[in-house]
Amino acid sequence: MKLVGIIVSVLIAILVALFFHIVQPGPSGVVASLRLPDGSEYMVTQRCNWSPDPYTVAFYMRSAGGPWGWCYIDHQAGRWHDVSMTYDSASDIITVTERGTWQAALDRKRSAFSIGNGKPKRELTAPQELLQPEFAFP
Repeated sequence: MKLVGIIVSVLIAILVALFFHIVQPGPSGVVASLRLPDGSEYMVTQRCNWSPDPYTVAFYMRSAGGPWGWCYIDHQAGRWHDVSMTYDSASDIITVTERGTWQAALDRKRSAFSIGNGKPKRELTAPQELLQPEFAFP
């Protein structure tokens, strides 16, 4: 009976360690932001879910003084690090990368938002809905 208790305790400890290793709980908030000369603002946020779906990652956008719009990126993401947003004025596209890997892009001319891990896999009209961000623009 004592052996069963030890085995159960060890299994629970392993599960807890795996959870923290996979989820890597850390801060929620804005992980990248961009303000263009025309006054439009863009940001990527992540929220720790404290669940088997570790983080929810979202993209927010708004024209100068306009309402915020939301676009989905991921709801089962690991913790994002080294996130950057770049703007190409020639193509009018904002690109989101995480650790140097392409994750999403907003085509401002077409109001189209694409997501994927390394390459575009899905494209939707942007914004997908008008939604105030849960975190303030820095």
